[in-house]
Amino acid sequence: MLKNYRLTFWLRLWLFWLLYFALHRAIFFIYNYSIFNEYPFLEQIQAFWEAIHLDFSTAGYLIVVPTLLLVGYIFSVNFVHKFNYLLILLVGISSVTDTLLYHEWGTKLNAYALSFLLYPTQMMASITISQIVLAIILEVSLISFGIFLYRFILKLGVYDSKEFEKFNFNQNIIYPLGYGVVSAFLMVLTFLAIRGGVGVAPINQSAAYYSAHAPLNHLATNTSWNLLFNILATNKASKQGEIKFFDKKTAHQNIQEVYKSNPKEQEKILRYTRPNVVLVILESYTSDVIETLGGEKGVAPNFSKMTKEGLLFDNIYSTGDRTDKGVVGILSGYPAQMNSSIIKEPNKFEKLPTLPSIFKDKGYSTSVYYGGEAEFANFKAYWHHANFDKIIDQNEFEEKDKNSKWGAHDHVVFEKVIQDLNQQKAPFFTTVLTLSCHEPFETPIKTPYDHIAKTETNKNKKEANLFRKAAYYTDWSINKFMEEAKKQSWYDQTLFIFVADHGHRLPRLYKDSHQTEKYRIPLLFYGNALSKEFLENNDNKISQIGSQTDIATTLLGQLGMDNSKFEWGKDLLNPSSKQFAFYCYDEGMTWITPNGSLRYVEATKATQVITKAEEGQKNNFLNELPFAKSYLQLLLEDYARK
Repeated sequence: MLKNYRLTFWLRLWLFWLLYFALHRAIFFIYNYSIFNEYPFLEQIQAFWEAIHLDFSTAGYLIVVPTLLLVGYIFSVNFVHKFNYLLILLVGISSVTDTLLYHEWGTKLNAYALSFLLYPTQMMASITISQIVLAIILEVSLISFGIFLYRFILKLGVYDSKEFEKFNFNQNIIYPLGYGVVSAFLMVLTFLAIRGGVGVAPINQSAAYYSAHAPLNHLATNTSWNLLFNILATNKASKQGEIKFFDKKTAHQNIQEVYKSNPKEQEKILRYTRPNVVLVILESYTSDVIETLGGEKGVAPNFSKMTKEGLLFDNIYSTGDRTDKGVVGILSGYPAQMNSSIIKEPNKFEKLPTLPSIFKDKGYSTSVYYGGEAEFANFKAYWHHANFDKIIDQNEFEEKDKNSKWGAHDHVVFEKVIQDLNQQKAPFFTTVLTLSCHEPFETPIKTPYDHIAKTETNKNKKEANLFRKAAYYTDWSINKFMEEAKKQSWYDQTLFIFVADHGHRLPRLYKDSHQTEKYRIPLLFYGNALSKEFLENNDNKISQIGSQTDIATTLLGQLGMDNSKFEWGKDLLNPSSKQFAFYCYDEGMTWITPNGSLRYVEATKATQVITKAEEGQKNNFLNELPFAKSYLQLLLEDYARK
């Protein structure tokens, strides 16, 4: 009987933490009910169910030490009890602080709030006596009840150190073997709980996000998990915000010069004032596979043909090198940052404007489609913030259609988009994020690259051909999608926008991961909503240098909608806009102009000049450096401040 105590002790400990988190959530809910009561009651209560994933993950972290006790007899039971009492105290304090803070600030407890502990005099001056008394009452009550609940569930009279010590692990060979299996099983379960399962993406705040109403998502988000994550993320952000090249006045003057333009010079390209918009974000679709952009012939023949029928922006660069950065760059017009990604931090991205929100306010229905896990890279949380009416991910597809490691292949997703748009209320703003052109580059159809990708022995060449194979399949899917779209009644009044989330080192096998050509991507406006006269007069092409961050500003400008909130974007259809692009990576940034590029590396403070200008004109090109450094400085300051 005693040999089962360790396992039941472990299980009871899990139960305790889940109940303790639920208790805090109930207090949080009741105290802040004036914030929640405007939402449907069933949607409010749903937060307690949606919270379970992050609660399990948090409990996993807190149970690591007791698990080590069970597995390796490292700590005494009395030590574990004292350790858990300390955790109950810390979790209780953070929970009550979160409850009271949210009522005032409307945000979860984070590193920014904790920073006020450095100013105790000012902090106490901003708190009333009644608030202090209330905080003490709540903390004492929550912690006391937590300890009572712990002792009740753990039955401390049974699980004491003497009882544990009575069991001799080495009584015979059966017990060590049996406990070895159980121990391994417990360690695996704890790890899976912390990670959030065996899926491609480790758990993040998206696991708790379920509503278009931010307060309900905050209610479902575990306070302890969120606080720890925010502290770690803010540490990165704070280091970035310390980069200073100029005083604030000079930096702002430089940026004002960069974004100076004459609104009267904007060119109009649309036939309709309220067209439907379908935005397709193409996974890893580098310009190197688009023939009309100087890329390889035959990899994307259909897309290359489409570039001659629509409006191709042929000098566009991604803002970063990952999908999470590209998605925010496109939908929020916000540039990538060094060492961080704003999509991972809800308290920051909730301050960003989004295209879906703008369109929804204008009466558009909104939706987003992704064949993978919406929780990946915290997409789901960000998309809820973006106000998408519908978020469709792999859970909406049948098992037979999820034959990719990442989920449903591109053509399957496009088929569902067509089906749904036929039922969608117009006008609509729909976003599609493809995934098949991603490692391991699986394809459900035969391609011209199958044989060579299979038989090639050189690792680099094999990778390059696997990439071509996947890019070819995505191109095939796009063609199939457009063939079907052209048959639909809504096609004539729909603007299609195709843009890559980022470039790729393949198939060119760039050795320099920050090489400018690697970040060059396609941007194509397509469909009957475009003015044929404009296309003919401009040879179906705009060659102004720009970025993903310019798409929102450009699109809203064409539709006569307010684009002022998208502060980091410029209008690509205004000839007076300054030609530049900026992209960021962990080590630094690159600034691109018609005369070349400037690369800055933060660790070495070194600047590399790559210019097409003649030797005598290089000094003029270096005049771009203050603009580039001001841009980086103000971006990182803005990111750290959010």
